[in-house]
Amino acid sequence: MIDSDTEASGKETIETRRRATQKKRALLQKRLSILTGMTLLVVVLLTVIINLVVPDKSFSVNENRNLAEWPKFSVQSLLDGSYTTGLQSYVSDQFFGRDGWITFKLKQDRIKGVQESNGVYLGKDGYLMEKPAEPDNSAVQKSIDAINSFAEKYNSVHMHMTVVPNAACVLSDKLPKNAPVRDQKADLANIKAHLNQQVSFTDVTSALSAHKKENIYYHTDHHWTSLGASYAFHATAGGLGIQNPPKKCDIYTVTNRFEGTMASKSGCYDYQDSIEVYIPKNSENSYYVTYEDSHKKSASLYQSAALKAKDKYTVFLGGNHPLVTIHTTNNNRKCLLLFKDSYANCFVQFLTPYYEEIILVDPRYYYENVGKIMSGENVTDVLFLYNLNTFAADTDLADVLSSAKITAK
Repeated sequence: MIDSDTEASGKETIETRRRATQKKRALLQKRLSILTGMTLLVVVLLTVIINLVVPDKSFSVNENRNLAEWPKFSVQSLLDGSYTTGLQSYVSDQFFGRDGWITFKLKQDRIKGVQESNGVYLGKDGYLMEKPAEPDNSAVQKSIDAINSFAEKYNSVHMHMTVVPNAACVLSDKLPKNAPVRDQKADLANIKAHLNQQVSFTDVTSALSAHKKENIYYHTDHHWTSLGASYAFHATAGGLGIQNPPKKCDIYTVTNRFEGTMASKSGCYDYQDSIEVYIPKNSENSYYVTYEDSHKKSASLYQSAALKAKDKYTVFLGGNHPLVTIHTTNNNRKCLLLFKDSYANCFVQFLTPYYEEIILVDPRYYYENVGKIMSGENVTDVLFLYNLNTFAADTDLADVLSSAKITAK
């Protein structure tokens, strides 16, 4: 038999070993915590130093947008909160390695089953769709009032408007289940209802929805495709006074490696789009394009150099410019003034056979008196062409139209 002293001694030895093991574990955990804390501190310090040293960027090629700059301080901006809001935007936009962090966050969100990333819905069949914007009602009304006043001022000029619904509206079946989406159809109806009778309006939602099984919007970008623009053109043609335009075009795929703004914004790069250009068949019309900001001229609407860049959508007209003029060999004395956003860049390829001159004005970058164009160029037609997300928040169109002054020819 084992005596009681031996048994007690054994228990003490086991207890001593257990305590020693616990102390070692506690010491290791403490050292690990210190090491983790020091590593985190070093990472934070390095990140701060890198963010201080690396110059700020003014534009994101990946997201195709201007980045926030350091906000200007004033007592008023501090009191109304705009300074702190601007500071938050600055830190978010200028944070070192932003694109990598966006992709990292997307992977984490997907593991959790999240179907939205940075304002982009991760839809079915590879579709990345921008959340429809909540309209700035005062800005929208200001734009409509400016359009109506402009139409009254130039009442001898035929004016038309087309506002394009975004992919989340037309391709609603591609959205994640139960994704909350604003009803853009109601927004379009509201715009139409507030235009005066001098401005005709085409809602292209039905024309696009009839072809929603086709590639009418890019999977990875916020724009529509040339095919989508083609269907919208034929729906709009009557409102522009263009009767029975031919539907046949020569179609050329210029790239199949396009990853657009929605891919960059969400960090999702699972799909690559194709970009097509459409050349009207049997058109004897020729033209040249003048870019007023650079004073360059081109014999093509397409910039092939853009296909080597990140934003390959800029193959259409080389992107956005304040003022672009297309001179054609038509002799019909028809001059179209097109107020536009980037959706018009691939739409204009369908307009060239029908006008002697097409003048494109992007109000976001145009600061001159548009009245000089109206009178000096003998404008016969005006088209307002926007996508709804842009128009819902736009303030530039109203400024440009309101500053128009009738000038002597």
